[in-house]
Amino acid sequence: MKKLYFIAIFYLCQIFAYGEIKIKIFEPIRFDEIVNEEIGRNISVGTGVIEITTDNLEEDSGKKLVFNFPEKGAMTNKKKWINIEEYRLETKDREVIIKAKIQHVKIYAILDKKKIDSGEEPNIIEGEYIGVIPVVISQYGRVMK
Repeated sequence: MKKLYFIAIFYLCQIFAYGEIKIKIFEPIRFDEIVNEEIGRNISVGTGVIEITTDNLEEDSGKKLVFNFPEKGAMTNKKKWINIEEYRLETKDREVIIKAKIQHVKIYAILDKKKIDSGEEPNIIEGEYIGVIPVVISQYGRVMK
């Protein structure tokens, strides 16, 4: 009987010790500089923001999240599809270490400007491009130093 009480108390302690980490899109990817020639080469960079929140900062502080994006993707304005060449995170290794209760992380999408305009009329090219990115997020324990 003592073992049963011990197991029940141990199980309840584990339930209350874990925090929940939520990840959502704070700002979708937007391409502001498609016509801008200052970026150079024939690429355009779109930026978006991902929001990471935790409800138990003491428990989740120092945990590492690794984002894996597909190599290529696509977006559409419901008239024309454009190919995204690459997705990147603002950190070098696509890793984010939880340091605050709410964190914002920038995500970048790179596309080739030559592939946008291939002779279509302007009303087909213009519009808001939307798409879906399958992202695999891995969570690891605290980073040991």
